[in-house]
Amino acid sequence: MTETSTETGSNYILDALEREGISTLFGLVGEGNAHLVDRTNDHALQFTYARHEQAAVTMADAYARMTGTVGVCTLTHGPGLTNGATGIAAADRDNVPLVVLVGDTGFAGRETSLQYLDHQSFTSPISAYQTRIETSETVPEAIRRAFGEARTERGPAVVEIPGDIQSAPAPETLYRPKPTPSQRPRPDQTTVEEAVSVLEDADAPVVLAGGGAMTADAAEPIVELAERIGAPIAVTYFAKGLFPEDHPLYSGIAGTFMSPANDELLWDADAVVTVGAQLSGKVTRYGELYADAAVVQIDIDPSAVGRYRDPTVALLGDASAAIEALVDRVSVDSNRVTRVATAIEEAENAFEFEPASTDEYVDPRVATREIAARVPDDTVVTIDSGNNTGFPAAFHPVGDGGRMLVNGNFGTMGFALPAALGAQVGTPDQTVLCYAGDGSLLQVVQEIETAVRLELPIIVVVLNDESYGIIRHRQRLEYGRETAADYSSSDFATVARGFGARGETIRSIDDLDILEEYCESEPSVPLVLDVRTNPDIARPGFPPY
Repeated sequence: MTETSTETGSNYILDALEREGISTLFGLVGEGNAHLVDRTNDHALQFTYARHEQAAVTMADAYARMTGTVGVCTLTHGPGLTNGATGIAAADRDNVPLVVLVGDTGFAGRETSLQYLDHQSFTSPISAYQTRIETSETVPEAIRRAFGEARTERGPAVVEIPGDIQSAPAPETLYRPKPTPSQRPRPDQTTVEEAVSVLEDADAPVVLAGGGAMTADAAEPIVELAERIGAPIAVTYFAKGLFPEDHPLYSGIAGTFMSPANDELLWDADAVVTVGAQLSGKVTRYGELYADAAVVQIDIDPSAVGRYRDPTVALLGDASAAIEALVDRVSVDSNRVTRVATAIEEAENAFEFEPASTDEYVDPRVATREIAARVPDDTVVTIDSGNNTGFPAAFHPVGDGGRMLVNGNFGTMGFALPAALGAQVGTPDQTVLCYAGDGSLLQVVQEIETAVRLELPIIVVVLNDESYGIIRHRQRLEYGRETAADYSSSDFATVARGFGARGETIRSIDDLDILEEYCESEPSVPLVLDVRTNPDIARPGFPPY
């Protein structure tokens, strides 16, 4: 179709994004979305591009988590979308609201195109919503519906935009975002009373906060509930950073990376209040935790209720509203508060270990503690999958204003570096630190160039055990030998410098002093630390997986 207007479908779509409050479009340009990307020159919206589509989607994912908005990215058709699919699936598993704009071949000859793909069928299992725009008149409703689905279903909405639609004259209808209800949905009174009865009968209640509690910003009412009923405040990995870690009732991560305090307290729990958290295998030690406990599940999503275990009582509604309803009715148990706080305090040093550093390698547990001590308390920390995952969970506390971002429901390698980039774009005034293994970094190492190009001063910590560490440890445990899991390591400091970043090899704790100098220097390029870690140290929580 010949372009007949300077105000095209692409201009209209970008204007719609701005009306939705979007200021940054992530992505990668290709044949299918070239027209859309070109028109970003006519808009205040910033096009921020990565070097690989998986990274572009993950940048939008982390940006959404940090800003509380919908992350938006654009990919080209066919292999552009298949490259980005891992990032889309990861966001879908973690309930992150994204809108993914897939530029496609024009209508003529679409199915004979070299890069043809049935995008809707391909993305159906890994996204919350999929649609294809067939006419210019349907552009407004398609974009409005995509944002609505991303927000309400809390997942990726994939919109296929043919080239004909991008270059056609813009729709005449003014784009209007879908109104967002301001009221907080509250659970009904009957179920609230049933939940109160469960808590009144409990001798050892626990409050477990997950990613949904983080999204709902429910920290204050959760703390108030815990202080009334005398419950430890445990978190899934997704909610680390939601509560002050020095609060006397905060007991740390539960499940795979179980804190010492939770190892003392959770096994005897007879009631657990889950707030935006799922009782999945990793959270329950594969069914061992809370096996005989009553479950009060609080979630705004009806499909989340009973996903892994049927609750005793389910409170459907806004997390803060539901907890406030409980706080108004439950009794105060000050004796239990004192008892639980004392147990948490006495357990805080149980992560002690015998350091295993050598002249060649640093103990990753020691390294992580020392790194945490050298960066600001409100640092945003992103975590990759693999053996490296457990060390920041156990040894990097998150201070007031900080966050810890992890892809905990899909185990995606290559998450942490692009997540750090997206987080830094979203929160430019905070320090952002990425923990990656050597194996996971090699899958997205080209994104160091993105950090340099965008002048994003992220800190990349490579916990380098010269292997696919968690696989190697499992192979040793299960098979008594290793296969294709170890290799000679790359020199990441030299690689980083080749991209224009700062790069240093770390073989002793004293080498980490560079962190303080870097943080004080107002840097404009990333710092990559190739921390050579003892390959014999498995992450906390291993086994189980």
